[in-house]
Amino acid sequence: MDSSLLTQFWLLLAGVGGAFLPVALSNGASSRGRALAQVSCGALMATFLAPALERHFFSTSPPEVNAGISFFIGCFGLKLAELAQKLIDSRGEALANRIIDRIAGTEERK
Repeated sequence: MDSSLLTQFWLLLAGVGGAFLPVALSNGASSRGRALAQVSCGALMATFLAPALERHFFSTSPPEVNAGISFFIGCFGLKLAELAQKLIDSRGEALANRIIDRIAGTEERK
């Protein structure tokens, strides 16, 4: 078996394992469908986000470190995405207005 293929499988397995952890540790009664969706989304985040982070920040790290990153993204990625969504919902308009003012200038300057 090709070593890069084995490494990719290892990273996928780490991401899926990380995605299972919050479902296994949850106290609330959640449905099987919700648990399956959470595991699937966590695994997808680990599959697509982890390689980008690893290439950019950890390009010389061994596969074990990259697998750890995939595991943590699978485990905590959905919570971080949820926090980011809440931040955008609560402060998104003000942040967007500041960015637009920087790019286009404020009304006072025109």
